[in-house]
Amino acid sequence: EMVFARFLLRRNPVEKARLRRHSSEKLFGVQIATNQIAEGVNAGKLAYEAGADFIDLNCGCPIHETWKRGLGAALLKKPAKLERLVRGIADGVPLPLTVKIRLGAGSSEAPAKALAEACERAGAAAVVIHGRTKEQRYTRAANWQTIGEIQAERGEFPVVGNGDILTWYEHRNRVALSGASATMVGRGALIKPWIFKEVAEG
Repeated sequence: EMVFARFLLRRNPVEKARLRRHSSEKLFGVQIATNQIAEGVNAGKLAYEAGADFIDLNCGCPIHETWKRGLGAALLKKPAKLERLVRGIADGVPLPLTVKIRLGAGSSEAPAKALAEACERAGAAAVVIHGRTKEQRYTRAANWQTIGEIQAERGEFPVVGNGDILTWYEHRNRVALSGASATMVGRGALIKPWIFKEVAEG
């Protein structure tokens, strides 16, 4: 669940609860939403102190409440600001930083290629790409071809594909199609929490 960095730093109990790691979790990351370097660094340090293994910067959330605050997918409109934000948080937090983006903020899917390059240049450990634009929300099939093109362009830099993975074979097929380093499951895990076991066991 995405953590609003500003509210976390105000010690909001709901946001603090999202830093809690369960004893069964072998790998634990915290996803934060912010558009300010200092805010992101301080939230990242709290995640580190809580035992997180990595942090993820959300630059893909399309909901209006997030958008109007200049968070989530709103950052896709400002590639230079996004790059400065990623660099500042990556340099300031003693954890790997991944960055979640969409293919673009508007109708064009082209910005994701430049955004992924900017994230790599800024020191991100990986980029997670949801295969739709902000405007598309969840209304059409995720574009795994573009995700694959971005992975091919970025070479060894890990590109994690996201979108429309509801079964183990969709994970397999989309990795095969795109050559992505990994996949991220979102809504599929709410529908079917055991999907990770399915993928692991085929």
